[in-house]
Amino acid sequence: MKRVFFLAAATLSIAVLGCSENTDPATTTEPLATTEPASEATLVALQKADLLDGTEDHVIEKCYVCKLGMDGSDQITCEVHGYTAHLCSEACRNHFEASSDEVIASTEIPEGS
Repeated sequence: MKRVFFLAAATLSIAVLGCSENTDPATTTEPLATTEPASEATLVALQKADLLDGTEDHVIEKCYVCKLGMDGSDQITCEVHGYTAHLCSEACRNHFEASSDEVIASTEIPEGS
């Protein structure tokens, strides 16, 4: 009985302490902490990726981590060098946030952009 009570109390504490208004990680967009300005090559790659959807709006709709081959989600985004990048999963967002310039540099922009 004590074990059930303890588990219930622990679960309730975690739920209460872990929840607050407007902190849903799936909808939070935070700028990446970049210490150096973007290179010209990075800015050109971002502009080309932005144009994949036919609109120059500084929003990259395709998941950069998936080599721009998969649709990103407007609920899973991050800001990089003035662009909003839509990513397809939390794992992709975490990877992109950790190494955005490397991901951008290693991604070949699909033809037809």
